[in-house]
Amino acid sequence: MKKTILVAMLATTIFACSTPGEKTTTETVASTSSCVKEGPDVDLMNKAIKAYSAGDWATWSSCFSDTAKSWHNDDSVGLSVTERVEMFKKQREGFESVDAGTPNYEVVTVVTDDKQYEGFKWGHAWVTFVAKTKAGQTMKTRAFAAFAIKDGKLHWEQVIYDAK
Repeated sequence: MKKTILVAMLATTIFACSTPGEKTTTETVASTSSCVKEGPDVDLMNKAIKAYSAGDWATWSSCFSDTAKSWHNDDSVGLSVTERVEMFKKQREGFESVDAGTPNYEVVTVVTDDKQYEGFKWGHAWVTFVAKTKAGQTMKTRAFAAFAIKDGKLHWEQVIYDAK
């Protein structure tokens, strides 16, 4: 009996420690639902969040489609990318720096019969922003961002954070 248990434990250890095959990422219309943590859509979200942190509004804007809308917290109407950038610029006047740290990302593909959402992927990011004011105060806030991604662009964003 001991030998059987030892053989089973050895086999489990060997299989658990084996290295997985090479990962590949492809951009195709999904016929099944999926969730990934890396790839071009994650890179796009990371580019937008890092550009926001750096105050690089041209790069941030380039991540969005021409018709993209942006909602933050309880906005009742989505802002255009241009309107959001103007708001960001005003908000940043009192800050010396903003750092997004290392966000956690995922991209979910959900198969749907709703033609309105055909081809969209849904990106999610959890970010801890640390900002330093020009007065030397450090502020920290956790944010959740949801994105609609299609054709290599963000089509809308919804960001939720503690504004206090």
